[in-house]
Amino acid sequence: MKTALSILFYTVVFAFIGTIAIAFAFHLIDLSDIIMKLGYLYDDTRMRLITGLSGILFIMLSFAASGVITGKIQREKTIAFSNPNGQVTITLSAVEDLIRRLANQLTEIRDAKAIVKATKKGIDIRMRVVLRSETNIPDFTARLQDLISGKIQEVFGIDEPIIVRIHVAKIATSEEKSKKKPEKTSVEDIQIPYSGMKI
Repeated sequence: MKTALSILFYTVVFAFIGTIAIAFAFHLIDLSDIIMKLGYLYDDTRMRLITGLSGILFIMLSFAASGVITGKIQREKTIAFSNPNGQVTITLSAVEDLIRRLANQLTEIRDAKAIVKATKKGIDIRMRVVLRSETNIPDFTARLQDLISGKIQEVFGIDEPIIVRIHVAKIATSEEKSKKKPEKTSVEDIQIPYSGMKI
């Protein structure tokens, strides 16, 4: 609700400024009339007081709206939960790093990138992968989705729904496969450090 009000505030302010600029550019307003009204505001003590208070109010609203938007952006970059001894926050980059390390250990994957976002519906994970040509894509991607969501819940103790979207960007050729690191394992054999840790 606060974010919506902040966006509305900035929309109204910038729309007003834009309207004045357009009216000035196309001579839709009388410059002498504006000068006369500004002179009235400048000479009248009560109007100067009202104008000054309005200016202070707008500055305060601007700072408040900026704080709300900045706070929302910051919250979207972390996952937070409470422990008995206090709150714990996890950066989304830490989750992305875990997914990348997990994917790099799988023989079926040649390359992988992950983008993690925290939304009201849960944790949204979008993966872009390059697979080996022998990989059974429907079966492997389903197992990979289960593996990623399960490990994230286990390692980080996240109770929110985890949505894993996988985009297969490329199927590696035989020449590209020879460049792969030999120490990779299969999706069933993968082990994650601290997987037994409970938060």
